Amino acid sequence: MIVRDGWLASRYPEPPVELLSSLEQVREKQPLKNAIVETAREALAEACSPIGKVRARAFVLLEADALITYACEAALEADDPGGALRRVLAAVVE
Repeated sequence: MIVRDGWLASRYPEPPVELLSSLEQVREKQPLKNAIVETAREALAEACSPIGKVRARAFVLLEADALITYACEAALEADDPGGALRRVLAAVVE
């Protein structure tokens, strides 16, 4: 499982169980930090979709928020944290 290995394993507290399926989606994608942003964008697009129940979209929005938070945490560890954060935010709002 991805959260037991590497960068995500260093996160505290551990990701909630409800987020594990999204984190599994990024397992095969590299680099991991870019894959997290990509998965967050997909979740955000789904949350903004007019199709489906409002409550279900709210949970997807929370998922996107958690993934964006991980991407921001990763950006803060970059050599240029400001630039990395700008790239994360630009990718999310594209």
